[in-house]
Amino acid sequence: MISKIKKLKGRSIAELADRLRQKALVVVERNGFSRELRAWSDIDFLSQFGASVSSAEQLLDHLRGRSAGTFYPVFPEREVAIRTLHDRFPDEPARVVAAANKICSGRFDLLGYQGLDFGSPLPDWHFEPVSGKRSPLTHWSRINEVDASQTGDKKIVWELNRHQYLTVLGSAYWITGNEAYAATAFAHVEDWIEKNPPKLGLNWISSLEIAFRSISWIWVMNYFVHSVSLKPKILLGMLKGLAQNARHIEQHLSTYSSPNTHLTGEALGLYMIGCWLPELRDAARWKGLGYRILIEQLEKQVRKDGGFIEQSVHYQRYTADFYLTLMILRRAEGTAIEESFIENLRKLLHFLMFAMQPNGRTPLIGDDDGGRLHFFDDRPIDDLRSTLALGAALLGDPDLKFAAGEPTAELLWLGGSRVLNAFDAIEARVPGESRKGFPESGLYSIRSGWSSKSNHLLIDCGPHGFLSGGHAHADALGFILSVDGTPVFVDSGTFSYTQDQSARNYFRSSAAHNCLTVNGDSSSIPSGPFAWKAAATSELLEWTPSEDGALFRGTHDGFNRFGVRYERDIYFQNKGETRIVDKIVTTVRNSIELHLILDPAISAEILNQMTVRIRTKEGNIELLTIDTKLTEAFECAGWQLEDANISPRYGSLVKTTKLVLTVVADGDFDIVNRMVPSGI
Repeated sequence: MISKIKKLKGRSIAELADRLRQKALVVVERNGFSRELRAWSDIDFLSQFGASVSSAEQLLDHLRGRSAGTFYPVFPEREVAIRTLHDRFPDEPARVVAAANKICSGRFDLLGYQGLDFGSPLPDWHFEPVSGKRSPLTHWSRINEVDASQTGDKKIVWELNRHQYLTVLGSAYWITGNEAYAATAFAHVEDWIEKNPPKLGLNWISSLEIAFRSISWIWVMNYFVHSVSLKPKILLGMLKGLAQNARHIEQHLSTYSSPNTHLTGEALGLYMIGCWLPELRDAARWKGLGYRILIEQLEKQVRKDGGFIEQSVHYQRYTADFYLTLMILRRAEGTAIEESFIENLRKLLHFLMFAMQPNGRTPLIGDDDGGRLHFFDDRPIDDLRSTLALGAALLGDPDLKFAAGEPTAELLWLGGSRVLNAFDAIEARVPGESRKGFPESGLYSIRSGWSSKSNHLLIDCGPHGFLSGGHAHADALGFILSVDGTPVFVDSGTFSYTQDQSARNYFRSSAAHNCLTVNGDSSSIPSGPFAWKAAATSELLEWTPSEDGALFRGTHDGFNRFGVRYERDIYFQNKGETRIVDKIVTTVRNSIELHLILDPAISAEILNQMTVRIRTKEGNIELLTIDTKLTEAFECAGWQLEDANISPRYGSLVKTTKLVLTVVADGDFDIVNRMVPSGI
């Protein structure tokens, strides 16, 4: 109780009132008195569509009559879209059909997991197959969102229940005309509605998950609107479900609990439901509320330099996809788009462009939950180029087109042939800057050029996340390095949120990043899966870009508790040489450990304790030599190789190696690492 009271300290009257209102709604629902526990009657629901609609059959005719209106541009041009898909992306039809067949067989590739089995012939919507746990069908508020002991990893269950895989069935249906895909999709939706009564079970916990599921259902109805498998009864149930979803989202917005991608995703769900069902008496309010939240939050969640407030590249990509989708919908309906909206979106996308490595992949700095708003290609989750391509097409941005390279099928599915043609019409331009600092967000990007064989360095000297730092990592002053276009020192990823607390703590730790630790401890100390007992404050000391490279100097206070003042200086030269100097000022005896996380495709050979040779495993190409020196003589055994894991996507582990240098000292010293690419 005391902890709850402390959390309320300093809250605004508006926040307290909103939290009290939501608590009251929960109490009313738990006790069975809420009208939200009961779906609309058929008569009342149908009456909102006009006098000509008095039955589910007439509702289906009504929907078919207006479904090709102002919504996603691809829906009115099915034949053109499929012809373009075959012509422009000839491998896609077979890939989509194979993925759809796998879903029909009851196997799901979700997050970093392959071939998950949730039961058959229809999935068990409350079962978590990795832990084997099944959640109870109780009021959603009685299920602890961050406790996995009863439910297993909710992320896995929620990913299934987002129903995004149904769009794969929809794409396959368009490609083949095979009614089996439609029948499977509607069997799943009908079963979901039956097995998830209003407000019961873990699939009602998160308003964001409800919003994602609603968006999927809208796609399903558009894909299959003319399918014989779309029965009037199923359609009526889905539309009533969407209306109930919108009411729940509106009543349980994450305005104060999670004012991040939760809130903007919920707002997009409201906006899309309002767009899709304009006949409903509440539709204009849902749409208006969703739009107002999205516009307000774009200013709040995207810093002036384009970085996202949560210090998470993955969640920044979510944000970009939300707003690109909004832009598509606004243009489709001919509605004005504010200039400030366009400029903020451009800055957000350019931030991601500078974070991208020469190989086209973007380090997942901070948390990644393995999800996306849309899945219209099978690129790895850290390949953001389809988002950059869509941004290039919508904004007419030649820099983004250069960074994106080729278009993907996602442009066609989301924007139709018009957006794909817009991308083609842009003349790509090499970005004019190769050294870019984002001082508010604390990211510093340095590259020798914009080719796929460039050298590239990313440095993190930003704030420790947002509010409680829920998606932050203890990566203060960490860096990520590519040599000749090949990732060498990488970020370890996320792996898990709530299922494995020890893994959660490790992957957020300084030891899982290219960072320093003191006595084995991180610069920031976690407290539960989404909070921190102590958070380091980083400070930029110098940022001096030049024609030949750049100089970065930064510090953080994360080791002050050990009597250690710490500074990291990084000198990057265009030709590829990088010098990293870790400066320790202390009078207390401590163990100082330097961690370097190698990409799984990289091997390391220790030559003479203080010299390391870095090679690629495949082809055994020598990339880099690390020469290490200490400015003072202290206890140091030299570099050691340790087995480690990285998580390229939530739920997946890949074995790798990390380099660890340990120095035990009670005085000031510097660790100087000169990293020299082969051939210079």
